[in-house]
Amino acid sequence: MKNSKLAVSVLLLLLAVSLSCKLFNRTISHGKGPAIDFSTPGKALNVTVQLDKKQTASALVTGKGGSVSLTTADGSKFRLDVPADALDGDTTITMTAVKSIAGAPLDSNTPTAVQLEPSGLFFKEMATLTIVPARDIPLKQQVIFSYEGDGKDYHLALVDPKSKEIKVKLMRFSGAGVGSAADSAWAANLMVQASEAQARITQKIGELLQVERREQLLEGSEGDPELADKLKSALDQYEDQALQKEMVAAELDCKHAAPTLEHLLSLERTRQLLGFPSTSGFNDKFQKLLKIAKSCPAGYTVSGTSGPVTFSGQICSLDKPFVINGKFANGSETQSFTPSSSTGGTVTESGNSGGCTQDGGGTYKLTLNEEGSGELEFTETVTGHCPPYSATRTVTFKVSLKAASGLSCP
Repeated sequence: MKNSKLAVSVLLLLLAVSLSCKLFNRTISHGKGPAIDFSTPGKALNVTVQLDKKQTASALVTGKGGSVSLTTADGSKFRLDVPADALDGDTTITMTAVKSIAGAPLDSNTPTAVQLEPSGLFFKEMATLTIVPARDIPLKQQVIFSYEGDGKDYHLALVDPKSKEIKVKLMRFSGAGVGSAADSAWAANLMVQASEAQARITQKIGELLQVERREQLLEGSEGDPELADKLKSALDQYEDQALQKEMVAAELDCKHAAPTLEHLLSLERTRQLLGFPSTSGFNDKFQKLLKIAKSCPAGYTVSGTSGPVTFSGQICSLDKPFVINGKFANGSETQSFTPSSSTGGTVTESGNSGGCTQDGGGTYKLTLNEEGSGELEFTETVTGHCPPYSATRTVTFKVSLKAASGLSCP
């Protein structure tokens, strides 16, 4: 992700160098300019979805409309309403409960969600998925999401803003649901949105520049007289749709401050070089991000006893793989963690004790509080091998995280 964001900064600076001389001589109007085309691909966040195929419901929906309902084992309720004229013909729609989602920036990998099929089904009128979770999720912590296919392109869902109930608006299948997110998880969701906006805005800037180049080199044209307006509009939208989200994310989770600072500075220097108005509140934003970045812990130490195991280790970055070690009576184990987001991912275990070995794996999640400390929770299914015998069990461990500086990190 860092490389893709830096690419945006580089593109903006290259743009500035190549066009500054010509743009200085053009009059800049105050029109809004063209909107960014958000139909172009963004940077996708893919998640791993596990379905509970024992909890499913199907119904035939005709061109006159219809509905499909499902109540899951925990009491959560889902209802899909398809309006008249949304489908060209009769279609059997299936709703299946989601057992878990790994890789989404949520507090838990077990959100309240369903997958809708046939995958990719398109509606000519918006369908509505109403979700009533069995457990109450405070409105401030609700993250309502969608994804495509079997877990591609996880994103925040389009919802009815006036409804107290959770109503997801769908034009195409596949999955949708609601989970909860503390500050660090919300920050991760915002960074997903910012990344998508960056990709689309970069696409638009590239389109403008390449059209301008073709017109000048192949057709001998003086170029588009409105190019300055269009580029200014693109930079304004970059600030509104990407940088502002990154600013909020940095306040929620300090690890986002440093890259956001780079993007802010790059945007401001580009505006100056092209003679555009300064980034709104640049100095205040710069100082705020600088303060957040300087006070951000460089990493975390892991320690604590959970069940019969005492764990220790360090995490240099929540976005990179890390290892912690465990000790128990007559044995030891190693836990290797692979993030799929800054709030969770997968874990594998290997260990030995008294001539026996054990191995297995599962998923983990991280939660951080406002002071920067938090908890690492992981659940594994592990098989112990003591020839000629073996046994399998599932176990959950919880250990403490503490913000730390001066760690020995690569």
